[in-house]
Amino acid sequence: MTRSRLYVLLDSIEADMRNSLLRYVLDDMDEESALGVNYEKANLRRESEDMGESPSVVQYLDMRESYDVLNRHRGALPADLGRELRDNTPSMDILVPIRNRVMHGRPLRAGDPESAVSICRTFASRYWPNLKETLDHLDTDPTWEPAFEDQGRRTDRILHNLPLAEYDETGLIGRSEDCKKIVAHLMRRREPMLTITGEGGIGKTATALEVAYTLLDDVNSPYECILWVSLKTERLTAAGVEGIVSAIRDLTGAAKKLGQVFDRDFNGGISELAEALEGIETLLIIDNLETVDGEEVVTLYERLPDTVNYLFTSRLGVGQFERRVPLGPLKERDAANLFRQFSRSRGVERLVRLAQNTVHEVVKRLRYSPLAVRWYCLAVESGEQPNLALANQQELLDFCVRSVYEAMTGDTRRVLLVLFAVEREVSFEELVILTDVSIDDLRRSIHELLNGSMVRLENAPDGSLVSRISLTEAAKSYLRRVNPPNSTAVDEILEREQDFRRSAERRRNDEMVRKLSPNVVRARTGNDEPVAHILRKALTITKDGDFPAIYGLVEKARSMSPDFWEVDRVQGFLLSVQGNVEGANSAYRSALRKAVSDDDDLGEAVVSYFFAGHLARKAHDAHRAVEFAKRAHDYFNLPETAHALGLYQVWVRDFPEGQELLGWALENSEGKVRLITLTAIVDSWRRWSEYLLDHERRASEAADNAHAGFSVGMQEMRSGVSDIRLVGTVLESVSMYIRCIVTPGVDSAAKEPQARNMMTDVSRHLYAFEASGEWSKFIGYVNRLRRLGMSSAVTELCDVVLDYARTSPSSEDPVASRDEAVEGVVQGWLGTYGFIAHPRFPKNVFFPGSAIEGHVAGAVLEGLAGKVVKFIPKRGSDGRIRADWVQVMGEEAAE
Repeated sequence: MTRSRLYVLLDSIEADMRNSLLRYVLDDMDEESALGVNYEKANLRRESEDMGESPSVVQYLDMRESYDVLNRHRGALPADLGRELRDNTPSMDILVPIRNRVMHGRPLRAGDPESAVSICRTFASRYWPNLKETLDHLDTDPTWEPAFEDQGRRTDRILHNLPLAEYDETGLIGRSEDCKKIVAHLMRRREPMLTITGEGGIGKTATALEVAYTLLDDVNSPYECILWVSLKTERLTAAGVEGIVSAIRDLTGAAKKLGQVFDRDFNGGISELAEALEGIETLLIIDNLETVDGEEVVTLYERLPDTVNYLFTSRLGVGQFERRVPLGPLKERDAANLFRQFSRSRGVERLVRLAQNTVHEVVKRLRYSPLAVRWYCLAVESGEQPNLALANQQELLDFCVRSVYEAMTGDTRRVLLVLFAVEREVSFEELVILTDVSIDDLRRSIHELLNGSMVRLENAPDGSLVSRISLTEAAKSYLRRVNPPNSTAVDEILEREQDFRRSAERRRNDEMVRKLSPNVVRARTGNDEPVAHILRKALTITKDGDFPAIYGLVEKARSMSPDFWEVDRVQGFLLSVQGNVEGANSAYRSALRKAVSDDDDLGEAVVSYFFAGHLARKAHDAHRAVEFAKRAHDYFNLPETAHALGLYQVWVRDFPEGQELLGWALENSEGKVRLITLTAIVDSWRRWSEYLLDHERRASEAADNAHAGFSVGMQEMRSGVSDIRLVGTVLESVSMYIRCIVTPGVDSAAKEPQARNMMTDVSRHLYAFEASGEWSKFIGYVNRLRRLGMSSAVTELCDVVLDYARTSPSSEDPVASRDEAVEGVVQGWLGTYGFIAHPRFPKNVFFPGSAIEGHVAGAVLEGLAGKVVKFIPKRGSDGRIRADWVQVMGEEAAE
């Protein structure tokens, strides 16, 4: 039921009411007596028209007034007419508002046509001849569209040029809350410019028009004038996209159209329109603003007077001065309701009869878009098969999305492509990884996509403040059906996503296994994985020394998560590595503040651990290092934290407490950590010895401490487990011991057994000790020991060492005069050959399987990697160092 058909229906029932008044009431009463309280208002209307020969006043009564007058005079009416009027009186509360919407050009509401026809059919007596004739005509000729002229604006108190709504068949469904919100903004007038944004066909124009008519009828409306102009250049029909012949294509043309509301001969531009609007409280509504340049809008805003407020609809938004009101898809219930109502109004019975679950599936595939629902119903009405219409939406999607897509920058299209490829919600931080677009450009791209209603922004399911970004259904369908991306580009994105996932898995494994390694980056939640990925990358390339690139990655991570303590922790570590002590101090303190602020005990402990290491090793402030190391150990209670705290306590000369912690760490550790801890214990004895000798002059006791450290370290070396640091520390203990016993006042004879045993062990491991950096200093102490005049056994052992030192090969040729076997660790075994690590041979020593003592040709050897071996280094004809004799010692070296 169209507006024109409703108009003649309601006009016919009003004509019958007036005829009954003239025939049964005014036949023996004067007008004023008959109309009573309704006379004065009706008479004023009659007089205002000044039509010469005055018609009856009943012609100026509204529907409700006519009905009420008839009801008051029921006694003068035929009995059956009186009963009919009485029985139908409640229906007037429904019919009169419908009549007002039809006669005054207001948008119809859902169910208005059906309700009007249903009520009119209840007036079935012989007193309604015009109504009966109209109903019969409507029933027999469904195509009848009687001509009528909209009279609404002639009587409106607010000047306007609002068009008739295009949604009369169903009314505006599902937008009541949006309308209320927009009306409230426009009533307050705090924001001069509002823009309703959303994808094409989502209902922006209909919502703006509903808002405009609501303000028009509100007695408290602050506007004297409401002006409307549309910049729409094409429309979508069931037959396809059609251009609008008389479309206005710029704001100069719009100004001319708007000026003609005041003067039909208006032919000026924006300046002349500004003069016409001066001093008039105006709401200017511009529909489809995305078709003009943003600078034109700025010019319009600057030239028109301050009394003008603006309401725009746009797929993109203006970008300046505006408050945006985004319009999303309909709710499923409202979309289904629209589908039912529109199908019924168009008489598409095959759609009306669809089951409810089928309707829900259809509107879902139509993305809950009002335009898509209407387009689908019209397509089926025109003969398209329902299933084919649903599948072939290319033209619809092109109409709704094309203009937005074509306006996108390259970066924005890249972001769109990533979202399409991964087919899931992603965080901003993940997009940083997957797009490789700069942070600022990525923010601009997401803003552009939001403005164009191509993406949704929703809160993460875990309730955190992290937002998740995903494509709208329209954007997905457009890329899938109309503008499919290059498959190679999609594959590249998916591979990048897999790399990111693998990196996150490795990070989690490292966190469990390595815990306090500097390259382990923690994540508070899964939302931190992209930031952790970037920080890990920064730490990984530290060895390359490209610090500008490294700090660029750190700052990228900071811009993604400025409150995450791990960003500052990593920066502090990198600055410490680079030797920037104060910069590292500042970064670590910032990391601590953030961890404490977040009540993150783990974060506080991790930062404290690394801050302690920096303070002790780079800032040379061991006392403060102890404070932070204690925080870390109190939380973790791990061998690593016990080792660190014990080490720093030794450095501040709290030797007993430090050694107790180091001892606990040694008992509870294995592999590399154990070897490092044992080296620290040996060093603690040496440091204690040095302190007793230099500060307390207790040389004999100092010698015993040095011997204790040597014994601990030497026991480990005898087992075949050692590294260059342990060897060097053990040799330092020997040097320290000699310093102590050559001190005047020490009973050297009493120390002779210890000295003899220590020198015996040294002489048996000369190859290992020679490789340490302490070797040259040690030779000087051996000379002092020899001069001390101990037993001949000690003297002979000193001579062995000194003779060895004199015949040591040069650093250029480490095997020039050596046939003795040395100890090393198998660095790698590849089934038939391997490589041995030894501190004197930085490039490792090659050996074939046939060189292994006791090896039977053809036998399979496994598990050699990590084994301690003795070998004889030789220089081959190619200049490379190799071993042709290797003896496996049995135990594995520390990792």
